[in-house]
Amino acid sequence: MTTTFEQARQLALEINAPAWRDLKNRGEYMVADYGYEDADAWRIVDGARELLEGDDYDFEVLDQPITLVMKATGELAHVQYLEAETRLAAMTPVGDVPVYE
Repeated sequence: MTTTFEQARQLALEINAPAWRDLKNRGEYMVADYGYEDADAWRIVDGARELLEGDDYDFEVLDQPITLVMKATGELAHVQYLEAETRLAAMTPVGDVPVYE
């Protein structure tokens, strides 16, 4: 099974949304329609809609792990940025990734 980016987004939404609510994070959980990839995984951009679409940093969750979806299996992995900084920096954009200046 090779997991497509759209399938990875759906898996992340299904698995992460309940945890978002259980942790009582502020805002409406969403998965962006853009992300990043390397040969093995999709990096999902997720979090509060108010932050991702509205740039409202009052909804930022500090130390929120980054969601990776393994292409070969569809399994989710949650990593901390500092633990995977080199890998994350080497990933290529998928979709219309916003450019911040």
